[in-house]
Amino acid sequence: MASPSADLLFSRQPGTRGYRLIDAVLQPHPHLDGIYDSTEEAIRDAIAWLEGLEPDAGQASIGLDVSTTNGDWRTIRQPVQLLCPLPLAVS
Repeated sequence: MASPSADLLFSRQPGTRGYRLIDAVLQPHPHLDGIYDSTEEAIRDAIAWLEGLEPDAGQASIGLDVSTTNGDWRTIRQPVQLLCPLPLAVS
């Protein structure tokens, strides 16, 4: 049985890319398991997830894969610790 992520990937329009977040050991991220339409969307989701936590270095190390035309995944961003933006000061 295929995983939900694989089903989403194969249902995409031909020629479109899917992106997924990966963990420190280059596997699909266990908490952010989904297919994204853009790198920006994926990173935004990862930052939002991290903002509510005090993750250890392993959890905060997040990379990015892109789907290939033959259905494989290629790493385009090695896992590194994401730094969340600081909240804006209220005056």
